[in-house]
Amino acid sequence: MGRPPAAAKAEGASLANQGVLDSRRLLYFFHVARTGSFTVAETILNVAQSAISRQIQLLESELDVQLLSRNGRGVSLTPAGEILFGQAKAILDEMSETMDRLRVSRRSPGGQVSIASFASVMSVVMPEVIRRFQRSYPDVEITARQGATGEVYDQLARGEVDVAILSQPMANKRVVQHKLLVEPLSVVVAKSHPMAGKPHLEREDLASLEFVLPASQRGLRQLIEQYVGPGAELVAPIRADSTSLMKALVRTGRYATLLPQLSFAPAEEPQPDDFSLIPLKPKFTRTLVVAALAERAEMPLVASLIKEVQAAFQQYGRQVA
Repeated sequence: MGRPPAAAKAEGASLANQGVLDSRRLLYFFHVARTGSFTVAETILNVAQSAISRQIQLLESELDVQLLSRNGRGVSLTPAGEILFGQAKAILDEMSETMDRLRVSRRSPGGQVSIASFASVMSVVMPEVIRRFQRSYPDVEITARQGATGEVYDQLARGEVDVAILSQPMANKRVVQHKLLVEPLSVVVAKSHPMAGKPHLEREDLASLEFVLPASQRGLRQLIEQYVGPGAELVAPIRADSTSLMKALVRTGRYATLLPQLSFAPAEEPQPDDFSLIPLKPKFTRTLVVAALAERAEMPLVASLIKEVQAAFQQYGRQVA
């Protein structure tokens, strides 16, 4: 049953008194403040300077503060203008994202779901995940984000993605996690490196090598530091989050790195003849997990995507076994 007109009118008046900003005026102010010029803002917005100026004056009147100071070179922000400008981009970005979601909902009536992981998973396993998921949900839009391990952790924790494939479990009660794969990591050197061809290396041997290690503090680098142990530190003059760059530097014959089998999966690239992969003693492994925030894990699309991730990794595990 609908609300009486009087109640709706009262609610509208209440909202109006809560300080709701006019989006067009905020947009005009943002571009003038960002560029420091009405002339430049006129070009960007394709709106006459007089109209921009009028809307900003109305915004200042509504807020009862002066936002801009005009000078011979353009405009500068007042203290109040600094405060509003600091929030304006976030507000406008939120509005833009909302419009994007509405457009997506019109194009994809089945809904949308998102997943994130690091580069090797994206190239080796993610195509099979998406293929499986689309077979069951052809009308659902899927967004797949690639990032360094730390970025993927943050995207999941902030709720920016529904599902994440991580290189180790998260110590977070808000996250539901399922183990996917336990895989060994090896010391990777060029065939020209003095250590190439060794049947294995002891943990103590690592101190004699120069390494290219991940730059991100979390994920693989964190696992490496845990394996090496407290107080020990590897010689690592170069840190990089690109597996391709790490391999290219190792090929020079000077450096070593530590990588899992997934980084040499056939789907990504064949293991080149110029690399030597040396096992470690004691064995060094990592555990891949698929994770989702607890409040989303039971949503039908999210639960189905997690199921397809598990199936794709089972298939990958059989291929490399």
